Amino acid sequence: MSERARNVNSTDTSRTGAAEAGADPDDENRIDFGTLFPAKGDSRRPPEWFGRALLYVALAVIVFMFCWRSWGDISYLVLDIIISLFLALAVEPLVVALVAHGWKRGVASAVSLVGVAVVVGVLLTLFGNMFVQQMIAMVRGLPAMYEQIREFVDQYATFKMPEISNLGMEIFNNIQTSWVTDFAGTAMSTVGGLFSFLLNLMTVVMTAYYISAAGPKLRRSFCQWLAPNTQRRFLLVWTVAQGQISSFLFSRSILALINATCTAIFLEILHVPYWLPLALFCGVVSQFIPTVGTYIGGALPVLFAWGNRGWTYAVAVLVFIIVYQQIENLILSPRISQRTMDINAAVAFLAVLAFGSLFGAFGAFLALPVTASLQAIFRAYTKRYELIDSPLMNDPTPEKKSKIVEASEAFGEHVLQPIGEHMPRAAKGSTSRVPMNEELRLLQEQIYAIPPHETKESDLDDSATVAIPQRGAADTQQSEQPEQRKQTKQSDQSASSNPRAGWR
Repeated sequence: MSERARNVNSTDTSRTGAAEAGADPDDENRIDFGTLFPAKGDSRRPPEWFGRALLYVALAVIVFMFCWRSWGDISYLVLDIIISLFLALAVEPLVVALVAHGWKRGVASAVSLVGVAVVVGVLLTLFGNMFVQQMIAMVRGLPAMYEQIREFVDQYATFKMPEISNLGMEIFNNIQTSWVTDFAGTAMSTVGGLFSFLLNLMTVVMTAYYISAAGPKLRRSFCQWLAPNTQRRFLLVWTVAQGQISSFLFSRSILALINATCTAIFLEILHVPYWLPLALFCGVVSQFIPTVGTYIGGALPVLFAWGNRGWTYAVAVLVFIIVYQQIENLILSPRISQRTMDINAAVAFLAVLAFGSLFGAFGAFLALPVTASLQAIFRAYTKRYELIDSPLMNDPTPEKKSKIVEASEAFGEHVLQPIGEHMPRAAKGSTSRVPMNEELRLLQEQIYAIPPHETKESDLDDSATVAIPQRGAADTQQSEQPEQRKQTKQSDQSASSNPRAGWR
């Protein structure tokens, strides 16, 4: 048996040697497809994540190319979805209030949206006809107002303004010629634009209703694909964004209404014509355009008062706008906008320009709440560190105060400080904090493993001052000890269940 095995081995060895001797010397230069798909465990095999990375890159390229090529066709749909989402989030507090009183969520969403439509319809019915008439009269009166301003400038300045006939004749001729030649095309585009507006309006209303009626079901659909800790973070961001959008739209709408009402009353007292469109323009622009909105909104009433009533009326309107702006900044805005997030003025201005260029006027209208929501998301998903001690972190200490600084400090001490002392506690706080209710406090403690006794009052306290009667020292000590033990136990449980607790 062993002799036969030796014979077989010798035969195989001889065959192998013959095969190697007769092998083609060009085999080393040929492509070996076995190296393209090496077996598992082979050192030439790429990592496990390499295939998924290639798939993700391919999907990202395909999605990017699709969006790049079809953005012009779907941009209106994306804008409709964004408007619907913001409308649904804006009416969410009203829907939640109705649900808390026993209403079905679908019925509550429908009633809320219908209520908004009824309010808009009533306002258009009451002031729509007057607004259109005054706008037509204002456009017709522009040449006469321009002539009055030109005469005033010619009388008191060396600069010569051109006459209205030389200024606008060519533009008027071009517009008139285009209207005559392209009347059919203009009519068709107008009809098409009307149908497109109605279709977009129906899309926005129906999508907003579906988003609002889904409510918790929509959030559950998103959260079921996320880990528990990520779910808490997602719910925190969702709640903050919803609060920012609803609070911003509500507060700015109220402030715009108050501004427009006061401006309209003052212009009517001075008998300045076209008071309704001027007041609406002043109220809306001053609230929804940051930093320079007040000056842009107030410039038009001042200009029309100057052109129709004289420069003394223009100065009176300017003084009214300045005084009202101070009252709004010191009294009205802190009370109404205390639950909205503060945004840097430069960031807010650039956000309005960016969103306006992307989505038009409505994009500029929603730029601030979107920016506030993105700021809240950035704060929730990023980690911040302690600052180093460096003189570049602060301004230098002043060695001497000028007379202007001393006067402004005296004005703040004797005028602004007494006004602030009579404000409620919540109105005096900074608007840079995110509104924190009990639900948000709980979510934040669960995400970041913050014990209840470590919560800062400046970050979370947005309630009014409540007087608590004092008790005896013994009763107070006995009541505090169980509470401290309870807080310590809760903090230990939250720290042990949170993977980020070890980071602190």
